[in-house]
Amino acid sequence: MLDDEIANEHGDKPLPAGDTSLGGRIAVTRAARGLSISQLARRVGVASETARNWESDRSEPRVNKLQMLAGVLEVPMLWLLGGEVAEATADFDINVDETADLARKIERLVSMQQRMATLLEEVEGEVRRLQTEIDCGGMKV
Repeated sequence: MLDDEIANEHGDKPLPAGDTSLGGRIAVTRAARGLSISQLARRVGVASETARNWESDRSEPRVNKLQMLAGVLEVPMLWLLGGEVAEATADFDINVDETADLARKIERLVSMQQRMATLLEEVEGEVRRLQTEIDCGGMKV
């Protein structure tokens, strides 16, 4: 294991070390996981600008978003908050796979919604064209 990484008891991926702020830990871990800011933001359900503000310590995520961040980044929430891996394990187990699965479903829904919006615009354009033809007495304009 590299000196600048800490073993992660909640997964097989190491946690980057050396970051002193919440934003720094988010940024370094996001990069280590190969995610862009927009990918992270989409998976957590926030705007890219919000994720940038978190990484630059201009704002902090609410608890529910912090939990989602931990799941997406595959790190313990307490590590994000304090930078240390807790010695004792809690009596409960957070299912990160379930959170990641929900994030993937949200991404699929957003993609489907975007495709549907595009299709609606196309249909609306065709309806306008047909209405114009009808209004002009059947002659193509």
